[in-house]
Amino acid sequence: MKIRKVIVLIFCLYSLFFLFGSTLAPILAYLKCYELSAKLTSTYMFSCHQQPDRSFWLFGYPVALCCRCYGFYLGVTLTGFAALFDRIKINLKLFACFLIFCLVDIITNVAFGHRFNTGNTIRFIAGILMGILFITGLNYILKLRRRQKNEN
Repeated sequence: MKIRKVIVLIFCLYSLFFLFGSTLAPILAYLKCYELSAKLTSTYMFSCHQQPDRSFWLFGYPVALCCRCYGFYLGVTLTGFAALFDRIKINLKLFACFLIFCLVDIITNVAFGHRFNTGNTIRFIAGILMGILFITGLNYILKLRRRQKNEN
Protein backbone atom coordinates (compact mmCIF):
# COMPACT_ATOMS: atom_id res chain seq x y z
CA MET A 1 0.00 0.00 0.00
CA LYS A 2 1.32 3.45 -0.87
CA ILE A 3 2.37 5.74 1.97
CA ARG A 4 -0.22 8.33 0.85
CA LYS A 5 -3.02 5.80 1.27
CA VAL A 6 -1.71 4.67 4.65
CA ILE A 7 -1.67 8.26 5.92
CA VAL A 8 -5.19 8.93 4.61
CA LEU A 9 -6.41 5.63 6.12
CA ILE A 10 -4.97 6.62 9.51
CA PHE A 11 -6.90 9.91 9.37
CA CYS A 12 -10.08 8.03 8.37
CA LEU A 13 -9.80 5.64 11.29
CA TYR A 14 -8.96 8.47 13.69
CA SER A 15 -12.04 10.36 12.50
CA LEU A 16 -14.24 7.28 12.83
CA PHE A 17 -13.14 7.02 16.46
CA PHE A 18 -14.38 10.57 17.04
CA LEU A 19 -17.63 10.04 15.13
CA PHE A 20 -18.62 6.77 16.77
CA GLY A 21 -17.48 7.70 20.28
CA SER A 22 -19.16 11.11 20.29
CA THR A 23 -22.39 9.60 18.94
CA LEU A 24 -22.26 6.73 21.40
CA ALA A 25 -21.96 9.06 24.44
CA PRO A 26 -25.57 10.36 24.36
CA ILE A 27 -26.88 6.89 23.50
CA LEU A 28 -25.15 5.47 26.58
CA ALA A 29 -26.53 8.31 28.72
CA TYR A 30 -30.02 7.51 27.43
CA LEU A 31 -29.44 3.88 28.40
CA LYS A 32 -28.46 5.12 31.88
CA CYS A 33 -24.77 4.14 31.49
CA TYR A 34 -23.80 7.57 32.79
CA GLU A 35 -20.26 6.72 33.88
CA LEU A 36 -19.27 5.30 30.49
CA SER A 37 -21.00 8.19 28.72
CA ALA A 38 -19.09 10.70 30.85
CA LYS A 39 -15.79 8.95 30.12
CA LEU A 40 -16.46 9.07 26.39
CA THR A 41 -17.49 12.72 26.57
CA SER A 42 -14.37 13.63 28.55
CA THR A 43 -12.22 11.85 25.95
CA TYR A 44 -13.10 14.57 23.46
CA MET A 45 -12.96 17.58 25.79
CA PHE A 46 -9.45 18.58 24.67
CA SER A 47 -10.36 18.58 20.97
CA CYS A 48 -13.71 20.40 21.14
CA HIS A 49 -15.41 23.03 23.32
CA GLN A 50 -18.50 20.77 23.57
CA GLN A 51 -20.95 23.61 24.16
CA PRO A 52 -24.39 21.97 24.38
CA ASP A 53 -26.10 24.83 22.49
CA ARG A 54 -23.70 24.26 19.57
CA SER A 55 -24.15 20.49 19.51
CA PHE A 56 -26.66 18.09 18.05
CA TRP A 57 -28.78 16.24 20.59
CA LEU A 58 -29.72 12.55 20.64
CA PHE A 59 -32.31 11.14 23.04
CA GLY A 60 -32.20 14.34 25.12
CA TYR A 61 -28.39 14.41 25.50
CA PRO A 62 -25.80 16.41 23.54
CA VAL A 63 -23.41 14.64 21.19
CA ALA A 64 -19.89 14.79 22.66
CA LEU A 65 -18.67 17.08 19.83
CA CYS A 66 -20.01 20.39 18.61
CA CYS A 67 -21.67 20.48 15.19
CA ARG A 68 -18.61 21.88 13.41
CA CYS A 69 -16.23 19.27 14.85
CA TYR A 70 -18.74 16.49 14.17
CA GLY A 71 -19.04 17.69 10.57
CA PHE A 72 -15.25 17.95 10.26
CA TYR A 73 -14.72 14.33 11.29
CA LEU A 74 -17.55 13.22 9.01
CA GLY A 75 -16.00 15.15 6.11
CA VAL A 76 -12.56 13.67 6.81
CA THR A 77 -13.99 10.15 6.96
CA LEU A 78 -16.08 10.35 3.79
CA THR A 79 -13.50 12.25 1.74
CA GLY A 80 -10.70 10.08 3.09
CA PHE A 81 -12.39 6.89 1.93
CA ALA A 82 -13.02 8.51 -1.46
CA ALA A 83 -9.31 9.46 -1.62
CA LEU A 84 -8.31 5.88 -0.84
CA PHE A 85 -10.06 4.80 -4.03
CA ASP A 86 -8.78 7.83 -5.98
CA ARG A 87 -12.33 9.17 -6.32
CA ILE A 88 -11.65 12.67 -5.04
CA LYS A 89 -11.60 15.30 -7.74
CA ILE A 90 -12.01 18.86 -6.49
CA ASN A 91 -10.82 21.65 -8.75
CA LEU A 92 -9.27 24.86 -7.52
CA LYS A 93 -12.47 26.92 -7.93
CA LEU A 94 -14.54 24.53 -5.84
CA PHE A 95 -11.75 24.32 -3.26
CA ALA A 96 -11.71 28.13 -3.06
CA CYS A 97 -15.53 28.29 -2.67
CA PHE A 98 -15.42 25.75 0.17
CA LEU A 99 -12.60 27.68 1.83
CA ILE A 100 -14.45 31.02 1.56
CA PHE A 101 -17.63 29.49 3.02
CA CYS A 102 -15.68 28.10 5.97
CA LEU A 103 -13.79 31.33 6.58
CA VAL A 104 -16.96 33.42 6.51
CA ASP A 105 -18.63 31.07 9.00
CA ILE A 106 -15.68 31.10 11.38
CA ILE A 107 -15.06 34.84 11.12
CA THR A 108 -18.72 35.72 11.76
CA ASN A 109 -18.79 33.41 14.78
CA VAL A 110 -15.55 34.79 16.20
CA ALA A 111 -16.33 38.44 15.45
CA PHE A 112 -19.96 38.46 16.54
CA GLY A 113 -20.13 35.50 18.93
CA HIS A 114 -23.61 34.80 20.24
CA ARG A 115 -25.03 38.03 18.80
CA PHE A 116 -24.91 36.52 15.30
CA ASN A 117 -25.65 32.83 15.47
CA THR A 118 -25.16 31.03 12.15
CA GLY A 119 -26.91 27.99 13.54
CA ASN A 120 -25.90 24.40 14.01
CA THR A 121 -26.77 23.32 10.48
CA ILE A 122 -24.45 25.92 8.94
CA ARG A 123 -21.72 24.99 11.43
CA PHE A 124 -22.18 21.31 10.54
CA ILE A 125 -21.94 22.04 6.79
CA ALA A 126 -18.86 24.22 7.39
CA GLY A 127 -17.33 21.34 9.36
CA ILE A 128 -17.96 18.88 6.54
CA LEU A 129 -16.39 21.31 4.08
CA MET A 130 -13.37 21.74 6.39
CA GLY A 131 -12.95 17.97 6.46
CA ILE A 132 -13.13 17.86 2.66
CA LEU A 133 -10.58 20.69 2.44
CA PHE A 134 -8.27 18.95 4.89
CA ILE A 135 -8.19 15.61 3.07
CA THR A 136 -8.06 17.26 -0.36
CA GLY A 137 -5.12 19.43 0.72
CA LEU A 138 -3.35 16.52 2.40
CA ASN A 139 -3.88 14.31 -0.65
CA TYR A 140 -2.54 17.03 -2.94
CA ILE A 141 0.56 17.59 -0.78
CA LEU A 142 1.30 13.86 -0.58
CA LYS A 143 0.88 13.42 -4.34
CA LEU A 144 3.10 16.46 -4.98
CA ARG A 145 5.74 15.02 -2.67
CA ARG A 146 5.64 11.72 -4.55
CA ARG A 147 6.02 13.51 -7.91
CA GLN A 148 9.03 15.44 -6.61
CA LYS A 149 10.67 12.21 -5.45
CA ASN A 150 10.07 10.61 -8.87
CA GLU A 151 11.64 13.59 -10.64
CA ASN A 152 14.85 13.33 -8.56
